[in-house]
Amino acid sequence: MRSRLTRPLGLGAAAALLLTPAVASADPADTDGTTDANDGIVELNLFNLTDIHGHIEQEANYKTGEIVEAGGSALGCYLDAHRDGDSSLTLLGDNIGASPFTAGVLYDNPTIEVLNALNPVASTIGNHELDLGQEVFKARVDGTSADVNGEQIDFVQIGFPYLGANVDGLGDSPVTGRPYLDDYELWTSESGVRVAFIGAIAEDVPYKLSPGTTDGMTFNDPISKVNELAAELKESDAADVVIVMLDDDVKNNYPKMGKYVDGLMGGDTHVPYSFTMVDGAEGNKLSATASGSYIDNLSNLKVYYNTKTGEVERSEVELIPAATLAECGDNADIKAIVDKAVADAEEAGNKVVADNISDGFYRATHETAEGPAGPGSNRGHESSLGDLAADAMKDTIFTTDQKPVDIGIINAGGLRDDLVPGDDKLFTYAETYAVMPFSNELGYVTITGAEFKNALEQQWKTDLNSQNSRPMLKLGISSNVQYTYDPARPYGERITSVLVDGEPLDEGRSYTIGSVTFLLAGGDSFPALTTGGDYITSGDLDRDKFNDYLQANDNISPRMQKSSIGVTVPTEPVAPSSSVNVTLRGLSFTEGPAITENVTVNVGGADFTGEVDNSLVEPNASTADSVITTDGAGQAEVAVTMPEQCPEGAGEVYNVPVTVSTDFAEVVAENQGIVIPMACDTTEPEPSVTDEPTDPTTPADPTDPTSPAEDKPSTDPAPTAKPTPPNDMPNTGMSHGPELVAMAALLVLLGIAITMVVRRHRMNG
Repeated sequence: MRSRLTRPLGLGAAAALLLTPAVASADPADTDGTTDANDGIVELNLFNLTDIHGHIEQEANYKTGEIVEAGGSALGCYLDAHRDGDSSLTLLGDNIGASPFTAGVLYDNPTIEVLNALNPVASTIGNHELDLGQEVFKARVDGTSADVNGEQIDFVQIGFPYLGANVDGLGDSPVTGRPYLDDYELWTSESGVRVAFIGAIAEDVPYKLSPGTTDGMTFNDPISKVNELAAELKESDAADVVIVMLDDDVKNNYPKMGKYVDGLMGGDTHVPYSFTMVDGAEGNKLSATASGSYIDNLSNLKVYYNTKTGEVERSEVELIPAATLAECGDNADIKAIVDKAVADAEEAGNKVVADNISDGFYRATHETAEGPAGPGSNRGHESSLGDLAADAMKDTIFTTDQKPVDIGIINAGGLRDDLVPGDDKLFTYAETYAVMPFSNELGYVTITGAEFKNALEQQWKTDLNSQNSRPMLKLGISSNVQYTYDPARPYGERITSVLVDGEPLDEGRSYTIGSVTFLLAGGDSFPALTTGGDYITSGDLDRDKFNDYLQANDNISPRMQKSSIGVTVPTEPVAPSSSVNVTLRGLSFTEGPAITENVTVNVGGADFTGEVDNSLVEPNASTADSVITTDGAGQAEVAVTMPEQCPEGAGEVYNVPVTVSTDFAEVVAENQGIVIPMACDTTEPEPSVTDEPTDPTTPADPTDPTSPAEDKPSTDPAPTAKPTPPNDMPNTGMSHGPELVAMAALLVLLGIAITMVVRRHRMNG
């Protein structure tokens, strides 16, 4: 076991301890952690934060003015006022990386300074801790320097342990003498309760980072590891309380926690969760939480431990919103750190990169049964910001022969903030940095149309790897591409049509695809993009070219036409004139102006209109199996009536074309080939019965004087072709000779005779 039961503080944490003032109390009973001096119950306040991502500044909603991110100094003030000897603070990973401009441009050194001053017990490793590679993470732990894009950067030393019980391969620090990643951290409260914080992370980290970033590291099953450690700690009497800190979706994992786990803290999804006394894997009760992200909440997992029985009596979760944290004011020492960072970054950040954009561009969002999940929470839906970024990729990435790439794409996780202009319509470098904080290089690959279609299939992740917290990762795609999908079909068959520049995708042709190198190298589980060989890069950064695109185009506005539409139609032939349903998804964006109220489905030339459900509640988000499975916003089911009959010569089945239009545009065109098969009546008519059936193909007897004149040698001029009769029946060329006249007369006489017989019968009757 790599962990230690007692650990010396790092230099940063020791300094932070000096910065944190003690909480004064006039009554010792207020700080002894007990609810009653005689009942032996200790109340532990286990504060925790997840996915801070360098958001150390306070932020307000630009419309309402409400504080939505508390910032580091307000958080420090609140903890100063509410943390006592039986309170702790832990972090759940992704403390750094994908950070806004102030922290990001300074390589998150200010972020680490703020976190050190908050004096956390420990932090779980997150995938973003490895954004700049293993060597940079080690340099942060050691407080040394490392190479970043050819520049040697000095890093502030992390003053608290990082945990990753299910991760192997990073080794030990030569500076601290400890593992770069420990299994757990043991913390003893002032009342003597021993709390073990076990840290782990989901297995899918390699899929979330640029390929090769985690080479040499192994990510094992976190569930079995944390349950095994919890049992060891409890059975050996090393800990009284065991808290699992797992950087993964809380709601998926609390039912998997064994009987030795007293609480679960999670993260990664940026969704706040509060589960109080829910069922674990073995009939045990525990509470589970995630704070959300960006210091939008501070989570408090309260555990009531009975020192007499040695048992956890109960637990509960409290989420403290950013506005409440901000009411405290500022911690002066942390405010000084943030102010200095703002000043250091200000000069570069104030540069205006666009001044003519009046509309906002947003990442997709969704809602759960508990309420709104927040901006950017839905990576399974096409977004106006993703499409804008993809258009920028297409227009600014050129091949080696100086031709623009055929298609631009971007991964949803590469966009970390919405792009919303103020009243002045200005965008600054700091604001676009917040959108694209990774500083990814741009490049392109050359792949076949078939492999591009495979890449679209790979937006669904549950069939590829264990990314069960985000089973779909939707690509932003340039406006010259339209495609349809059928979520009812099995993986590999869901993409039902693709248009590029208005023409059906040629699966045998080569296309150039431009994007960030993270994606082109197969990141986020898109291996189809690697099938054409290594990407080619110019060395340009995504953010720089995005800024160029904004500057070069006047009056950029959000796209009104969705690029991807879910269409489910019957696959077996239906009867003519029958009524069938066409099921649609993804007709609207989740934010912005392109939210359609109605949809029109045209089937065989007839229009059928239905209302669109634009609810953002994603039903799958509240289950234990998935979060976002496919585009949820803009759903409709439209009843359509099939044509009355098939065209002549259609055969047994006629494929009736289907098109779809929203309030803004035609989103499924006829040449996309979406059809409903309709059964045709191919029964042959009964032949008419005659006494002497004639065969028009029988050769005429040249000796017969009644044979057609054209069959006899003649010196007369060639006859003129007779016109086709009005009923479009072909002219057979049959002669109207004397025999036809005689036959007609015979039929007239026969009719007269029958009439006379009928009359006589009536008179006699």
